Order: sequence, then structure tokens, then C-alpha cells
Amino acid sequence: MKSLSFFMAAALVTVIMLLIYGTVQQSYRTGLNDPQIQIARDIARQLEQSKPVETSFANDPFDITRSLLPFIVIYDAQGKPLRSNALLDGKMPQLPFGVFEEVKKNGEHDVSWQPRKAVRMAMVIVKANTAPLQFVAAGRSMAEVEHRIGNMSTMIFTAWIICLAIIAITAAFNYYKRTN
Repeated sequence: MKSLSFFMAAALVTVIMLLIYGTVQQSYRTGLNDPQIQIARDIARQLEQSKPVETSFANDPFDITRSLLPFIVIYDAQGKPLRSNALLDGKMPQLPFGVFEEVKKNGEHDVSWQPRKAVRMAMVIVKANTAPLQFVAAGRSMAEVEHRIGNMSTMIFTAWIICLAIIAITAAFNYYKRTN
């Protein structure tokens, strides 16, 4: 009967550690979209109100594989990039066409985009009701958040192992006490 309580303790510790991991990971990941949501919605609204958006593109385009800066891309109805403050392999970032189909249905779509190995972007795409500009995408690198998630995973795994070791040592000590 005692071994069952130690098994239950180990199971409870495991569930708690998984819950901590899931909660913090989702908090990190969803928080990664916050600036992009604001940027994409604000620019779409400016376009719909025929307000200039040039200030959003004031700087020279930068390479998204080497920067943590948020970036903006404006696409036409076919998903072709028309304007951007960012470059990927020397060209404006081109999202897969299916992303735009989802935005057409829902008005907005958040996606993790991996254009190639070791390059992951958190993207928010918003439909703009203007022509020829139809979609505003804002994105930024996921590198720092993925690094934080990796560190958190190591900490939680270490804590889980320590908790299981304490449970195992306690079980062994109690067994030794009962048999002697």
C-alpha cells in the first residue's frame, strides 16, 4: 500500500511539472505575438482610412534572419509582397498561399512560419479592405523565446528529477525502516 502512495506522489509531481511547463510555454509563445497584433491591425486600419504608412517603412530593409526587430510586409490579393521593411534571402518575405486563405476566412491569422531551417517567425496577418493592398503581415523572430523555453524546459526537467529522487529516497528509507 505504501508503494502505491509513492507512485501517486511521483505521478502528482509529474502532472504538476507538465502543467507548469505547458502554462509557461504557452504564456511565452502567445506573448510573442503581442507587438505584431498591434502593428498589423494599426497598419491595416491606416490603409483602410487612406492614411499614409510610409513611416512604418522609413528604415532600410533588414535581414530577418539576423534581427530581432519586428517587421512588416504588405501583400496584394494573390499574396504577392508589395512592400516590406524586411528581407529574406534578399527578397521580401513570401508567406505560403494557404495562410492568406485562412486570413480571408477569419480576417486575421497567427502563425509560426519557418521559411528554412533555424529561421522561425511569429507572424500575425490581418486582412485590409483596400485595393490593391489586401493583407498586412507583421512578424518577428522566435529565437529569444525559443531560447527561454529551452532554459525553462531544462529547469523543469531538473526539478522533476530532483522531486522523483526525493520520492524514491523516501520510499527506500521507509522500506528499510519497515524491514528492519
